[in-house]
Amino acid sequence: MNPTAHLERNDSRSGSGTRLGHITVLLMAWTSGQIFGQSSNVSAPISAACIELNQLAMTQVASGMLKEAELALTAFLTSGADQAEGACAGLVLNNLAAFMSISGRTVDGARLAEQSVHTLEKVYSPNHPALLRPLQIIAATSVEQGLKGKAREAFKRMQSIRIQRPEDRALLHGIAAVLSETEGSLPEAEADYLAALQEWQEAGKGQGAEAGVILCGLGSLYIKEDRLSEARQALDRALAIFDSAKDAVSIDRIKLLYIRGVLQARQGDWQGAEQNLHEALTMADREWLDPFTLRELLNNYAVVLRRNNHRREARSIEARVAAIPVEGRRATIVDITELLPKAKPLKK
Repeated sequence: MNPTAHLERNDSRSGSGTRLGHITVLLMAWTSGQIFGQSSNVSAPISAACIELNQLAMTQVASGMLKEAELALTAFLTSGADQAEGACAGLVLNNLAAFMSISGRTVDGARLAEQSVHTLEKVYSPNHPALLRPLQIIAATSVEQGLKGKAREAFKRMQSIRIQRPEDRALLHGIAAVLSETEGSLPEAEADYLAALQEWQEAGKGQGAEAGVILCGLGSLYIKEDRLSEARQALDRALAIFDSAKDAVSIDRIKLLYIRGVLQARQGDWQGAEQNLHEALTMADREWLDPFTLRELLNNYAVVLRRNNHRREARSIEARVAAIPVEGRRATIVDITELLPKAKPLKK
């Protein structure tokens, strides 16, 4: 039985089938490596009970039933239905964490990834490849929340893991790039973004959503360095990937549209910037977007609206911004107000 087949059919009613694409990739990565028993004397395939549990949990979380999914995991761990309960639970927790993080729910994603690591540590050695993906989620969500120390700690653990496959090296380079960028080490970040792209190519996933995400990061970096032509090329490549990749999710396109809007504003194409940011916001309003990302998008859209003399619309957007609690973390992608020359005070 192909364990990913269940995931591909999950919950099309809620419109979340597309978002499950990344989770399918994750599950394929785990199963292709036969992670169960890899670090012990037991070499057990993934059981039917584990596949069924994963299908149930993913269907529940896609329907907004995270608590129920976690209760199902707890019941499984105490049931004795599978000789590899810990390994299976760690796998499913990782998949739930990935779903939460790519849906913009970074806090839940981080919490579930930490549970995955704690569960897998009871089964595998500290440097086992099974720990790589939940650690990657912890690092990525920590960056999103502005927790650089925690992100760096997770990254160091990733570096200690035995890595052989190009897709795993791509994950490592991707996190390294983001950390270097947030710390202001832009040349190092560029080198790691390019290395990550190369690894995805070697893995046969150069046209997958993961490569598109890396290209978005590279485009954002080039904007910061005022390399606008290269930024456009990277973002155009990302757009082409997201247009065709089956594993692309809404948050990928929202962030791409945001960065394209920033680029167009920097190039003086304010109408184009407004169009891209409007499209990003329209998509965001159909999705669950974490408050910080939504606030960032609204803020910059308001700036563009005012620049285009759409003051009434700008005031409406600014009212939405004011209603969102301010969070104590910094943006990890480029911001329009940081890139533009000092402007005259905007009229009310």
